[in-house]
Parts: sequence; structure tokens; C-alpha cells
Amino acid sequence: MKKLSFIILCWLMISPVFALPLPTIKPAPLKKGDTVALISSGFRANTDQDIQFATERLQALGLTVIYGKTVFQQTGYFAGTDQARAADINDMFANPKVNAIIELRGGWGSARTLEYLDFPLIKKNPKIFMGFSDITTLLLAIHQKTGLITFHGPMAAAFPWTQYTVNYLEKILFQGNAIEMANPIIKSDDLTRTVARIQTIRPGIATGEILGGNLSVLVSMLGSSYLPSFKNKILFLEDTGEDVYQIDRMLTQLQTAGILKEISGFIFGQCSNCNAKIPYGSFRLQEVLEQHISPLKIPAWNGAMIGHQANMFTIGEGAKVRIDASEGTITMLEPAVGR
Repeated sequence: MKKLSFIILCWLMISPVFALPLPTIKPAPLKKGDTVALISSGFRANTDQDIQFATERLQALGLTVIYGKTVFQQTGYFAGTDQARAADINDMFANPKVNAIIELRGGWGSARTLEYLDFPLIKKNPKIFMGFSDITTLLLAIHQKTGLITFHGPMAAAFPWTQYTVNYLEKILFQGNAIEMANPIIKSDDLTRTVARIQTIRPGIATGEILGGNLSVLVSMLGSSYLPSFKNKILFLEDTGEDVYQIDRMLTQLQTAGILKEISGFIFGQCSNCNAKIPYGSFRLQEVLEQHISPLKIPAWNGAMIGHQANMFTIGEGAKVRIDASEGTITMLEPAVGR
């Protein structure tokens, strides 16, 4: 009987379904004078001038910038081969002079680097890693394989870095503060708030680790060992350029995969250019969200500053937060970086 119990325990420990979660690792905060590596894990930056603008944004924060070897390369629509782009990630984590790694842009291709990543090396050399959109693959995979908190935040060449975006980035990554994130109050010629407004799907407060990113990318990871467990997690999603029926289809896939029934809270950010191509007879996006999320009876809202836009939150993947679906706020319960 003891031998059987030992065998069962060993199986539970090695089984991907029952694997124990890894301890959370927090990267060190940034400070002026630190070195940041710019890399392109998917598409190449559109122009060299975009890379120059990205460099100047980081320099304006008092940071020193170096580049991955593939940043100025081009292989089809990628910045170099899959192996070379993965080598850039490995090399920058291994480089003791690099304090943070920031992606230039998204597009597609990060998933093609996964099999070449050295996760034990990444775990031994934790540092800030940030991006969004296609980079969702790497944010979630690195967190899943190492326990490292990664950051869903601005990419260096994707959008202008507004003061709103920079304020959150500095408070979270530089100052190491645990703060509340809320949509901005934007003045408009109206008697009511019509810009940057949230829409509550179901009111309430929930606490837990926050995980998520781009809906299309996350769905493409279903069934892989790179996707973390969402049990009792707060799920956040965003997307761009998807028809309403496509959002419906992907949320249905999350539902049939069992993910939606596991989560304790839900946040939908921005879905830019996600209008129905054939409006007649189409559901609205809010209706689709309510159809999938309301039956879960968890705190949920739509319209957070997460997505393909200039004004955006910086969110630590795997960090503990409290959300208020009536107010549309995300309150960090602890710093996402170490001291």
C-alpha cells in the first residue's frame, strides 16, 4: 500500500494536469541608468525609424538601450529565423548587464520560438519581460514554465507612449508600488461620461492572480503545456480586428475547454476594429460578452484600458490583485517586482 501511494504521489507530481504550481518569482525593479534590451520575437518593426523612436522613448526614461541580434534582420515577415529570435530571448536573459527585455512589436511568430527557449536559464536569470498582443504567448509560457511574473504592457514601437501609460509603467516597474488601475476621466462635450467608459457585466469584488492577454493568441495555446492553469484566476482579454462572431467563437472555445468555469473574475479590455462586418442581424460585442460571462456569476466588466491603443495599463501576469467590477478597477495587492 505504501509503495502504491508513493507511485501515485510521483505520478501526480509529474503529470501536467496535477503539477504543483511553481513559486512566484518577481523580477528586480528598473532604475535610471539600467540597460534594456529591445527584441522582436515575431514580426520585424515596420521601419528602422520605428526602432529609433522606440529607442528614444526608453532613453527618455533614463535607460540605456541595446538590441537583439535579429532586430534589424528580416526573414519574410519575421525579424530573423525562429531559432535566431529565440536565441535573442535566451541571450538577453543570460546577459547580466541587461535589466529588462521589451518587445518592439507584435504581429505573429512568438509561438514559433517556444521550442527553442531555455526555460531553466530564464528561471535562473529573472528580469522584467514586457509586451502584448502576439507576445501573450511568451508572457504566459514564461510564467507557466518558470513562475516569473511577466508584464502585459506597452511595446516600444507599437504605439505612442502617452503620459497615462508611462505613469503606470513607472509606478509599477520603477517604483515597485502596488497601485490601483482605473480608466482615465476624459473631458468631452457631454453631460455624461462617454469616453473610456466601462460597462459592468456583473457587479462584485474578486481577488486572485491575474492572467491573460490577447484572446486570439490565448485560444491558439489551448491544449499546449505552455498555457497556465486558470483555476481561481482573474482572466483579462483584449483583441483587435476581429468580427463580433469571431469573438463569440473564441469565447465559446474557452468555454468548451473548461477555462471560463474555472475563473473567479473577468475583465475585457478594448477590442479595436471589432465591429461586425455585416451589421444586420449581428449581436453587439457587449451582448456576446454578457451571453458567455453573466452565467458564470463572477465579477466582470468590459472596457478596461487594456489592448491595442496608446493608453494602457501595465499588468503583471501572475500578480495578486483585487478587482471591482462596478468601479472597473484593478488594485494590486502586492508589488509585481521585487526589492
